Amino acid sequence: MKRTLLTAILFISAVTFMPSSTVLAAGKDLNIAMILWRGETKAEQGFKDGLKELGYSVQYTVMNASQDKTRLGHLLREDLKPKLKDFDYIYTFGTTVSKSTRFIVQNQVPHIFNIVAAPVKAGIVQTMESSGANISGVSNAIPLPLQIETALRVIKFKRLGLIFNPREKNSMAIRQNLKDISASFGIELIDLRSPPAENALQKNLEKLKNKSVVVDAVYLPQDSFIVSKAGLIGTELKAANVRNIGSIKKYIDKGALMGVVTDYYKLGKAAAIIVNRVKKGEKLQDIPVYTEKQPVLVINKTTSQLLKVEIPPDLLKGAVVVE
Repeated sequence: MKRTLLTAILFISAVTFMPSSTVLAAGKDLNIAMILWRGETKAEQGFKDGLKELGYSVQYTVMNASQDKTRLGHLLREDLKPKLKDFDYIYTFGTTVSKSTRFIVQNQVPHIFNIVAAPVKAGIVQTMESSGANISGVSNAIPLPLQIETALRVIKFKRLGLIFNPREKNSMAIRQNLKDISASFGIELIDLRSPPAENALQKNLEKLKNKSVVVDAVYLPQDSFIVSKAGLIGTELKAANVRNIGSIKKYIDKGALMGVVTDYYKLGKAAAIIVNRVKKGEKLQDIPVYTEKQPVLVINKTTSQLLKVEIPPDLLKGAVVVE
């Protein structure tokens, strides 16, 4: 009896005086499902690096829909839903994936979304301040008026082409917003509908090259399909001698002229901070959706020289210049 009591005392003492780092490490092992739309981006790298820097050891299960809604449905129903309880968090990329996943998860597991331009309009959260559910995340929205106003300081345009995929609800919302904003600036918006089928994008790019469609500039939205073709678009618009405005940095990296954009890597780290806040005791529904307060102007130097566009010195001073 005395030996049993002594053993118990020693065990309690060992737990009591266990190094705090050991206890902390045990609470920082996470299992996270990542549901993606077009493979891993810099946003996911930022998320992973952010959690690692915060001291978490994470096992990731990556499910990539490859821009296929049928595949996404299969992944959610067959691969995610039966294993929901195996995960500490669900991470999703983009509006389409985040909205569909929210329907499947049904608040059973904390859900962190990333790169969602309009989470309230998409029905993913109730408000930007409070989601009303076991979900929060990061928006990559940048005020369209700021993008257009900045572009007008660099290039003059009255006819603005919009290359977009009409099958993405997010893109249709952007189209409507851009149409309203363009009207306020006296700009005519020219639709260049480019769904994945029937080589529509290539046909529109050819029309811009042969001048059967004439615009002063082209706007490239936060549209997953169009983003996936950023290299082709950048090359073809330069060949067509068409000035263009990118809504995310990848467009400019791939040859677009300019854009006021957010940093996907930084947004990924912001999503990691949300996980850390929950681990520290905050309720996910009470954590506001993060939006970037200081977007940056990015300019492609090679494209600006090719298109003979001069950047005003005051804009260039605070800009990020890529080759």
